[in-house]
Amino acid sequence: MRRTYHYDEQTKQMVEGPSPRKTDSNSGDGWRFSDRLYSGSPFVGADGTVIDSKRKHRDYMRRNGLTTADDFTKTWDGARSERDKFYTEGTDRRERKEQVARAMEESTRRTK
Repeated sequence: MRRTYHYDEQTKQMVEGPSPRKTDSNSGDGWRFSDRLYSGSPFVGADGTVIDSKRKHRDYMRRNGLTTADDFTKTWDGARSERDKFYTEGTDRRERKEQVARAMEESTRRTK
């Protein structure tokens, strides 16, 4: 079993367990706590809503029909595999040429 220790300033010795959260906003560990990211520098939405927590951010995005880039991870992975397939296996030129020929033939029939 792995154990964690930290230095306790009051007792001046090493103590088993995680260290307590730092209250100083410039402690450098704010990125670890998602809400602290928002409360450190809240931002204002386009409609003037102050967003200072993860929940408010999520609600704002849902209310306005918005999303973040990480929602498209699977989409981009699928597109990458399609691109790779296109460049390695080639294209469907024969089928595409036949479709274009049919479309041109139909359009000339309609105009006559």
